[in-house]
Amino acid sequence: FTLLIPQPKRTKRYVEEVFRQVEAKPGVEDVLILNHSGVPVKMSMDRQEGLQYACLYDNLREKCQAFLSKMDPPQTLTMLRVRTRYNEVLITPDAKITILVVQNARDTYLKLKE
Repeated sequence: FTLLIPQPKRTKRYVEEVFRQVEAKPGVEDVLILNHSGVPVKMSMDRQEGLQYACLYDNLREKCQAFLSKMDPPQTLTMLRVRTRYNEVLITPDAKITILVVQNARDTYLKLKE
């Protein structure tokens, strides 16, 4: 017995609304939304940079999924958060779209130490 939970449709209006909401958050520097094939459909950066991010994300997703599939029980990627000293990248994939957000990660703690 399999229970299927309906996912909301990822219409153009849905993508626009998600983009607007994410971009309005404090500290957000770039937003990239990819379709299920990994093609950028909406981005705040220039086209070349968006394509480069999409390609790099696809490589990272494959490696993460290979690692997660080795776990017991096998897992799927639902969110990936990578933080550096100055930036944080949040990646949230689902069956229809992937949202990639680059945000400013500078803390007040780091400012006190510098």
